[in-house]
Amino acid sequence: MISFIQPCGLYSHDYGGSQRIFQSLLDGDHPPVLSINTNPFAAANSSSANEIRLPSRPGFRHLEYTRLSGSLGLVDWLSSGRFEARLSRALMEHKIKLIHLLVNGYSVVPVCKIASRLAIPYFITIHDDLEYLSVGHPLFKQMVAALGEAWRGAKGAFVISDEIGQEYSRRYGQRQYSVVTDGLKCVADVPQQRPKNSLRIYFMGLFHNTYAQNVRAVLDALKIVRSRQPDWDITVTCRCGSISLATDQDDVPIKVLPFAPEAEVEKDMVSADLLYQPMAFQEEARAFARFSLSTKMITYLGSGLPIFYHGPEDSAAGKLLARHDAAAICTTLDPEAIANHLLEAVARREAIVNNALALARSQFMLADQQKNFWTPILAAL
Repeated sequence: MISFIQPCGLYSHDYGGSQRIFQSLLDGDHPPVLSINTNPFAAANSSSANEIRLPSRPGFRHLEYTRLSGSLGLVDWLSSGRFEARLSRALMEHKIKLIHLLVNGYSVVPVCKIASRLAIPYFITIHDDLEYLSVGHPLFKQMVAALGEAWRGAKGAFVISDEIGQEYSRRYGQRQYSVVTDGLKCVADVPQQRPKNSLRIYFMGLFHNTYAQNVRAVLDALKIVRSRQPDWDITVTCRCGSISLATDQDDVPIKVLPFAPEAEVEKDMVSADLLYQPMAFQEEARAFARFSLSTKMITYLGSGLPIFYHGPEDSAAGKLLARHDAAAICTTLDPEAIANHLLEAVARREAIVNNALALARSQFMLADQQKNFWTPILAAL
């Protein structure tokens, strides 16, 4: 049996990108898998017999969001011995022959230590830069050292983008890696037809606080578009649960919807004209933008609707979309420039969408992602 170890449930209805990717990889034939959810706040009981809860440390709900949160990193170390014992026991009880670990926190230290002690081969997946995620953690150096050892010692490595694979090879040593991300079961045959006098912008997925700056600039840009095209239907819809954003009385209508399953998102897109893909401009978030590839972007690529990318030009998503001319690219917070890019997106809608569909078919089909992931794992069993 294979163990997937990560700080989220693989059989619940949360809407995180990592969970979505792993769920898609498990959607089909594969060897038996035991998911081990290490999140301190995981539900006591999983909805699946194929998943167990094994929190890496106690959770401190209110303190996690205060100024004391940085000091809580020491609890990782204090809890490590107990976590190692419980994890070792679980791996042996379930006769685990191979481990797959999502590297995104302190758990890389005890998990890789246990894998070595029990002589269990392991694979790692990198979705976000650990150095970015762990800034301020009191055990930062220990975590980065363990990551380097895991990068060099893992049986195989999967990365969310080629950019982070190249960067980790530079930092921790050259090695082969496979790019594995979300996949599409199908894509639209042709661009979706939309009214010429309509600009209904749609966003779905997790809304990071850093995106508020982007959206505020877009709302200001839409005022300019409305002044130029007063007869257009202009709206913004965000299916993201909630957003922290100050709105003005003269903003175009903005609707915030709760998270919903993919089927509901597909219904939303029937009434959308442009799909919004923000990436943060703030310097402290640049590592996230440079290396990570949002799962929402892949859904967007196969939809038959044009993408409006709004973020720094050196992000993994921005470079990919620009290279294939698969989106309208806007790399500024200036409302006047954003307005021009939005109008360009409407004018070039068909060409942008055709390029996006071609990119989806060539790089992001689910069958190809599953093959990239399972082929080296099956060879190692």
